[in-house]
Amino acid sequence: MKKSSKKENMHSNEDSQEQAENSEETTLSPENEPVSSKDEKSQEVTCREENKLLKDQLFRLAADFDNFRKRTSRQMEENRTAVLEQVLLDFVEVTDNFDRAIKSARTAEDMGSIVSGIEQLSKQFFSILEKYGLERIKCEKAGEFDPHRHEAVQHIETSEVPDNSIVEVYKHGYVLKEKVVRPAMVSVSKTPEEIKK
Repeated sequence: MKKSSKKENMHSNEDSQEQAENSEETTLSPENEPVSSKDEKSQEVTCREENKLLKDQLFRLAADFDNFRKRTSRQMEENRTAVLEQVLLDFVEVTDNFDRAIKSARTAEDMGSIVSGIEQLSKQFFSILEKYGLERIKCEKAGEFDPHRHEAVQHIETSEVPDNSIVEVYKHGYVLKEKVVRPAMVSVSKTPEEIKK
């Protein structure tokens, strides 16, 4: 009997030792370890510092973007002014020639030379427009009316040209790089009513 009680004591000692080891593991493991208030404060301080750093970066980034936007806007304005200056200088040459043509027209006796001078000025003027990409819309009598490139200011009943054709060009139209800047102002033919019947 004494042997069995000794064995039971040994078993109970081993059981209590295992329980003690298990309880030590439970208290020592990081998941089960209670978080101290000191650790909480250090995490809060870290978060605040990180928040402050991120806010600072955000403000710097916003300021950089604002400066970039202002700089880009200023450069665009400077480029526009430079291009405008070049265009105006090209046209100043034409105005100089106009002044010379007016002076010579006052003293000229030959109208043919005046007309020739004006034609030269017109060519010079239009060559500057072409230099900057402006092209005249081609429209000729009896050509087909295109509502995207022509503006009909009048309909004329006639059987001389096919229906919906250009009869007369009042103002030339212009295109800048495929975009219609000003449509040509034209009169358009319309088949007379008695021919339709």
